[in-house]
Amino acid sequence: MQSKKVSLIVPVYNTKKYLRRCLESAVSQTYRNMEIICVDDGSTDGSGEIVDEFAARDSRVIAIHQKNSGESNARNNGLKISSGDYIGFMDCDDWIEPDMYECLAGALEQADADMAIAGFYREFEEAGKKRIEVQNEKAVVPTAFDGQQLLRYLYERDSYRAFAYIWDKLYKREIVCRTSGEMIFFDESIKLGGDVLYLAQCALNVKRAVYVEKSFYHYLQRTGSGCHMPDLARKQDNIRAYKIVSREFEECNVEPLVMDYIKRIIVYHSSYAAELAYKQQNRSMLKEFQELMHKYEKEYRRLNENRPDWIARFEKILQYKV
Repeated sequence: MQSKKVSLIVPVYNTKKYLRRCLESAVSQTYRNMEIICVDDGSTDGSGEIVDEFAARDSRVIAIHQKNSGESNARNNGLKISSGDYIGFMDCDDWIEPDMYECLAGALEQADADMAIAGFYREFEEAGKKRIEVQNEKAVVPTAFDGQQLLRYLYERDSYRAFAYIWDKLYKREIVCRTSGEMIFFDESIKLGGDVLYLAQCALNVKRAVYVEKSFYHYLQRTGSGCHMPDLARKQDNIRAYKIVSREFEECNVEPLVMDYIKRIIVYHSSYAAELAYKQQNRSMLKEFQELMHKYEKEYRRLNENRPDWIARFEKILQYKV
């Protein structure tokens, strides 16, 4: 049965090279009860015309065109018009296996869960680099698990790599809403990391979740994409998103272990940002990121005590000076 409707939200911006593959994979889903909301965020390369082409041939595709306002704004405008019982997200340069939403919707209904999570593949543009199926290092509970366990999976990143992103999941509509009934929206002030905060806020609403031991989502690694740009302000924003998550989780009395995992993630991102600041000879930014590394040094060392190479790198970066 496919009585429940899936709203798939796809923000689109200047990815003409990849967009047909993306949208073809969406309209080819074996789960047919869907609306595919494509929000063209002011594309200038012909991506908007491709969205219109798919909307003309498939009534389930909804085309929205807007002036360039950022990915989070595009996702929010998609959320505002969504009417599905379930919500999914896809990036416009990625693609999905034909049975992704049939499997995830089935898992949600069978487990009476709020969120279904699956695995994904890393895909590469560079010649000679082969697809990698992302694997969890530790086993995941094979049956439905509670919200506390979900948070452990989400933030113990090196052990549960398949849990980190928003797009390899299907969400029951109720969990993307606040207790007041208003929808949770992406923070548009965060240029990189809006999905980090959004996933955390939705996860807090989850009572039951289920993991599907199969990969459906193809995540394309592009050197020109936003998350790979050598931009210190964007790195700073991503760290700010985790700091907000930490603050909100503390207010919700999330267990100390999860809080420590988040602090470790903050140090991880701060260390790479510090390396970039050192390379760019930006003294103030280097100091800011090193201070964050010092702030959570105790948690980082404890959670990485079996990774001497990580600790050695950490100590080396703390010695950088500009």
